[in-house]
Amino acid sequence: MKKKLYALPILLILLTFSGCNSKIIPAWQYESFGQLNNFKKNYLKGEDKIAELHFQKALAEVKRSGDLKRISKVYLTKYAVKVACLEDIEDSEYLDIEANQPDPENRNYFLFLKGNLSVVNVSLLPEQYRSFLKAGIGEKQMDINKEITGIGDPLSILIAIGIAVKNKLYSEETLQTAIEKASINGWYKPLVVYLEKLQQIYESNNEQEKAFKVQQKLKIIKN
Repeated sequence: MKKKLYALPILLILLTFSGCNSKIIPAWQYESFGQLNNFKKNYLKGEDKIAELHFQKALAEVKRSGDLKRISKVYLTKYAVKVACLEDIEDSEYLDIEANQPDPENRNYFLFLKGNLSVVNVSLLPEQYRSFLKAGIGEKQMDINKEITGIGDPLSILIAIGIAVKNKLYSEETLQTAIEKASINGWYKPLVVYLEKLQQIYESNNEQEKAFKVQQKLKIIKN
């Protein structure tokens, strides 16, 4: 069975049934949910332009609701995928919404994605990240690696690893986990960035043979 990409489980609220008994899901919720998944798939494959088109379509659909909390979740999903790829977050859109209508859960997840682990409220965090957060605060690498692999969902694993890298709480094993998950799922963008990060580790440890092998692998993949 093909795995679905759920970077932010609380986004399932987009599929909440409207009305008490109708069981009818508004068309915009179907559309926005599908477009967000298409954004994630294409972004991780390295098809940025196509991914951005899907993101803008998802955003447009959610904006129809006028619900700022839902709109902010769309932006947080984008930020999460960028974190998984070790990319910086341009957070002005989210911050504009936060200034207008603060939401504790969204704010907490935003702080988590920014890597501010010490101020994150574990009880407000999506469940799959809670043990990882505790391990991250403890700063014991063995525990961090264990909790990362225990997350289960491959994209959530990459998000956690991205946050670990941001906090310099990673090892060769951490990066190998990211490379494995990216490779299995055919996610070209994170595969390349984590291989590059692994090469840097080998070079800094003066493990030239290992560094050369990773360099040659990257050369083959990129050409």
